[in-house]
Amino acid sequence: MQSLVKRFNTAELLTFTYIFITTVYIMVFSGKSVVHTQTYYLLLYRVFFSVALFIMVYIEEKSDNKFTGFIRYVFPFALITYWYPETYNLGYNTGYDLPESIIAPNLDSFFDRLDSAVFGCSPAMEFSKAFPQAFVSEIMYFGYFAYYLIFLFLFVYCYLEKTDLAEKAMFYCLCSFFVFYIIFILIPVAGPQFYYSYPDNQVPDGYVFSWLMRSIQDMGEKPTGAFPSSHVGLTIIAMILLYENARKYFYAILPIAIILVASTVYIKAHYLIDVVAAIIVTPFIFILSKLIFKLFMK
Repeated sequence: MQSLVKRFNTAELLTFTYIFITTVYIMVFSGKSVVHTQTYYLLLYRVFFSVALFIMVYIEEKSDNKFTGFIRYVFPFALITYWYPETYNLGYNTGYDLPESIIAPNLDSFFDRLDSAVFGCSPAMEFSKAFPQAFVSEIMYFGYFAYYLIFLFLFVYCYLEKTDLAEKAMFYCLCSFFVFYIIFILIPVAGPQFYYSYPDNQVPDGYVFSWLMRSIQDMGEKPTGAFPSSHVGLTIIAMILLYENARKYFYAILPIAIILVASTVYIKAHYLIDVVAAIIVTPFIFILSKLIFKLFMK
């Protein structure tokens, strides 16, 4: 058994851990949520992804080349495209309405009121109204899309240039995502794009990136994961890793990262308080990820 475990890297072992934790959650609360009608599908996905991880290890060990090594390296991270929207399905009493959780009702109204109380207005509603120009919308949608590009660059750079950092970077980011996802499951906030009614939930049209991001959101976005903003949190972590290990790239990407943070409010994915919360909690999540990495390395 120990020799089998050693064949997996820390990100893969972390993924198995998340699968185990959420499987227990599904089994315990399957009678109290939409999970009840999807239990077999949710468990089947977990079996499928577990088998896929074994297959990736087998293929990479047999081929032993850079390309398959990189595919195996990023595969656990690629699975977040499934884990993120699933946080909605793991909520309590979810459906087509705004989600609730096992410990709290839907909290969108609370965070919308908190935004107004703290900032004197509803920033998610007013930001795009103040800047309705198509080129501004396009810049913001590009910033939101750049989220994927930043991580692609980070992982490719680490894999090719900083091999000693690659496993750590992948683990820190993946672990931070999982911490955010557990928060999303327990604290149900859908975000302005789902909470506001038409036309308040609309964003001015841009051009290419406006269309691209809306297409991506139509395919995979669900009313979940607004508080705190994982987009902001994980961007901060990626930028910390770049600052510590690739300073010149950090300064080149920093303006894009700033636009990315602003875009989360502009396109109504988040309340401004979600951004503030992410800035506050992310350093602690990053430290926690480092501590967990040390445990996995033992």
